[in-house]
Amino acid sequence: MTTTQEMLTVQVGPISTSVQTAGSGDPLVYLHGAFGYKGWPSFLDTLAEQYTVYAPLHPGFLDAEGINEIDDLLGLLLYHQDLLDALGLDKPNIVGQYSGAMVAAEMSAICTHTTGKLVLAAPAGLWLDDNPGVDYNATPHIESRGILFAEPDSEIAKSVLPDTDSDEELGLQIIERVQSLSAVGKFLWPIPEKGLRRRAGRIRNETLIVVGDNDKIVPSAHGDVLASEIANSSVHVMKDAGHLFILEQPEEFARVVSDFLG
Repeated sequence: MTTTQEMLTVQVGPISTSVQTAGSGDPLVYLHGAFGYKGWPSFLDTLAEQYTVYAPLHPGFLDAEGINEIDDLLGLLLYHQDLLDALGLDKPNIVGQYSGAMVAAEMSAICTHTTGKLVLAAPAGLWLDDNPGVDYNATPHIESRGILFAEPDSEIAKSVLPDTDSDEELGLQIIERVQSLSAVGKFLWPIPEKGLRRRAGRIRNETLIVVGDNDKIVPSAHGDVLASEIANSSVHVMKDAGHLFILEQPEEFARVVSDFLG
């Protein structure tokens, strides 16, 4: 079932933030990552049957302004905490993907009492010398689908990164890629390890870490390492899944999240 979303605009300090919302029930916040962030991902339709879902657009993505108002990782975490306050949410469950998952984990490490359960999908924030994952910033744009999806020629992969018919369309794709990577690169570059592993032990929230067995950007081994630092955590491995398994396998991901939260 497809839900009808309402668009909210909330003021978070100097930053005007767009938030899509739908559903009813306890609050759930979805923090998107650096890739596949456009629109309302279909797995949220399933979650909106049980929860009131809030999906903010991160500053610096698409037409969202305000990224220049956030100076560092601490500022990013405070922005998100203030966003929860502006939405009037008390201990919402949080589902984050990649950079959004890192933010969710960092927020809970600093203020574990302000968030509910956590679902960290392909979380950024770690660096393993023996298994760092592909550097997407150094990957040619033409190879993007092969990096992000287990099946780069699938319908969903082509809808996220369609084949281009002109240099203009290709140029727009590249500009959007650079814009999104700049928005998260401010907090992840040159390597994503900014201390999360040292702070993760402070997380007291029940946490599910979801990884894809074919994720080239966040190898599945990162899930076990992060889980080893979070006392009340578990890992679920999505089979035949690339980095954007939330889009490749939306029904299965929604089931995994619903089972964990419910």
